[in-house]
Amino acid sequence: MKNQRDEHDEKRQGNHQRSRLTYLVVGLGIGALLGVLLAPQSGDDTREWFATKYKDGMDSVNAKVKQTRQQFAELIDRGQQQVGEAVDKGREALSKAMAVGV
Repeated sequence: MKNQRDEHDEKRQGNHQRSRLTYLVVGLGIGALLGVLLAPQSGDDTREWFATKYKDGMDSVNAKVKQTRQQFAELIDRGQQQVGEAVDKGREALSKAMAVGV
């Protein structure tokens, strides 16, 4: 059973991870903004570069989501199969026990 200190430590750790992620995102945003401001490219080239990077990023995210969904579906299938096997074994054991007269 978890006590209040354990729960507090878990919350603190979760908040710490979220704040680290926030700092990472903010840092990436600032870096991208500075890169754009200091880039020796025209506005059209910069917009095209952003569009390409955005599309590449979205394609990458979509591929990861698809892969994760497939892995999750496989995990669910294996879990259902294992539960079905356990139920079958339980039924067999019950049948044997009833046949013996336990």
